[in-house]
Amino acid sequence: MHFLFSLILTTSALFSHASVLTLEPPVLHFTIARRGGAFPTDNIANLTFLTEELVKAEARFNLTRREVRGNKLVRKAKESNAGGKEEGKLMGSLGVNGRWFTKVSIGEPPQEVEMDLDMLLADFYVVTTTSPAGSRYDDFFSKSYVRSNARPFPSCSVPTELIRLPRSSNHFPISFAHCRLPKSSLSTLGPSGTMLGLAPSEHLSQTKTPSLLEQLLEKNIIERSVFSVMLINGQEGVLSIGGTSADAVDLVQEQTRQELDRVGELERATVSGETPPNEVQSTMKRDLESDMAVQEQSLDWRSGWKWSKVQGAEGWWQILMQGVWVDGSKVLKNQPVVIDLNTPFILGPPLAVRTFYSSISGSRPLPPPHHHFHAFPCLNPPVLHFEFAGWRFPAMQGGKGGNWSGSPGGKFSLGRLKEGSGYCVGAVVETRMGVGEEVELFKKRGGRRYGGSGSHAAGELAGNGMRDVWVLGEGFFRGVGGVFDVSETHHSAPGSLAEIWLTRVVG
Repeated sequence: MHFLFSLILTTSALFSHASVLTLEPPVLHFTIARRGGAFPTDNIANLTFLTEELVKAEARFNLTRREVRGNKLVRKAKESNAGGKEEGKLMGSLGVNGRWFTKVSIGEPPQEVEMDLDMLLADFYVVTTTSPAGSRYDDFFSKSYVRSNARPFPSCSVPTELIRLPRSSNHFPISFAHCRLPKSSLSTLGPSGTMLGLAPSEHLSQTKTPSLLEQLLEKNIIERSVFSVMLINGQEGVLSIGGTSADAVDLVQEQTRQELDRVGELERATVSGETPPNEVQSTMKRDLESDMAVQEQSLDWRSGWKWSKVQGAEGWWQILMQGVWVDGSKVLKNQPVVIDLNTPFILGPPLAVRTFYSSISGSRPLPPPHHHFHAFPCLNPPVLHFEFAGWRFPAMQGGKGGNWSGSPGGKFSLGRLKEGSGYCVGAVVETRMGVGEEVELFKKRGGRRYGGSGSHAAGELAGNGMRDVWVLGEGFFRGVGGVFDVSETHHSAPGSLAEIWLTRVVG
């Protein structure tokens, strides 16, 4: 596995074109949305709300521990109720506002369900509860449901069911963990839903069932073990499985250029009084040339891209950020980062975040209890770049003093500090995950127990390993799309790698 990088300049409007979703397999394109709408960056920042969201975001990284398997360090789900997880419950929250999801149709007749996306999990599962909340799939109403006696996890079976491709009537059988929670479980009062884990390591899987990506490869629905995520704005985007949206972007750009050329020809013909050109013949010729160009490019889809190895404990999409640039100056270097779509902030270690803000003229930390956040002058948002594999990628850049919704501080702002203030709250936030936190460590070695309720996570394998690690969340994706490669040829080798390609989207 590697982390690939490329750069394509385009406009967010291009992604509304139908061609993004109508390219034929082997690449499947799903529209994705943020449940509850875009993350609120109101005119006035709600610091209480932002603090609550920070706590929720940090809790998602505390559900795993690290352990040595063979010659490598891997991530595993914590046992019992460690990390605040209910005993016998799969990791991941379904139907929660602020999470990105797509829609799929399962069963015969088809039942449309919302499938949540989570880059910190590796399981593909469906949960049916007794609550009417959420997006419910019910096997009782499906004629194509094939039961199984296998029990990969408490209250879960592994049936086979039909799933339909996006914008297509084609369907094919897949297997997934189907969990019917017992009435004695508190979770049965929660919403029903479907989860698609996108983490690159099988060690994070709690059900040990084949992933959706593996099954699509096995059935030759797709040809490459990759997926890509590209956000159009704060609440819409595209998930591509089996490839990237790059060909679609190129095709839309070419079609847009053709339309502009055609309009120009018509205007010139109208002004000069000449006969308009043969539009149909000209358009057909250009379309053929465009299709040939896209096909030629797809023959070597990796050419010209750069990659970075995934590092740290195997399990998450963690790579090395070679530099953080503020207004053209490199203020930090060699920072480990985890990429996660569902984190609404850019999270960083306290010392690194304070160094970052010290390079922004006029910025200052907020007093407790909101000391995780920093304020900066609304009329002077920083020009921010993150460096990967020797390339600098723009991040959260917008017009001076305004973003796409007109809020102060640009895309880097979470809202104005208070009414009439010239300060805005920055989207880069301090996190103390893994820094002196108290967790329960239950390790048995030779019959002895190590650690306890008073043990510190720092330096312990059983901790979440997030000390000095950044999290590039949704704010980073708002201007950059990524492609994640989970190639089996690399995945099965010691010291596996991961590939991600980044593409610039100008909103």
